[in-house]
Amino acid sequence: MDDPCRTLTQQEAAQVLAIPVDPPRKVESWPPVCAFGLTAKLGPLAPGGTPTITEYLYLLDDSQTSGRDDFERGRSNPAVVEPVTGIGDEAYWTPDKYELQVMSGKTHVITKFSGRNPPADAKAKAIAVTRISLPRAKP
Repeated sequence: MDDPCRTLTQQEAAQVLAIPVDPPRKVESWPPVCAFGLTAKLGPLAPGGTPTITEYLYLLDDSQTSGRDDFERGRSNPAVVEPVTGIGDEAYWTPDKYELQVMSGKTHVITKFSGRNPPADAKAKAIAVTRISLPRAKP
């Protein structure tokens, strides 16, 4: 599968989120995931301290049959799922997961925030990120 980090640059993520973001990092999984660390720099660390990332933006895309299966499985999740219009062929937002799932043709894209402090307007930001990444995800 293609590198999911091909769908969004560090600069684009920072512009949409209006915060500094770390460079994208490919996480080996199925399907592969692109992770952007979002924790703002906290200044000097105590001696021996190491910085930790606590917030992430994740992107993944799958144009194989498994993409449609994952999209449908997510929609049947017992959590509250909100339909989203105006992006892709079908889309939904899962508020308790801070996750947007989109199907466009045979391409499935997930944009997700992870961590204790997702943006207050996470849904709008996920949609904006996906509008950039979706055309690049299609085979």
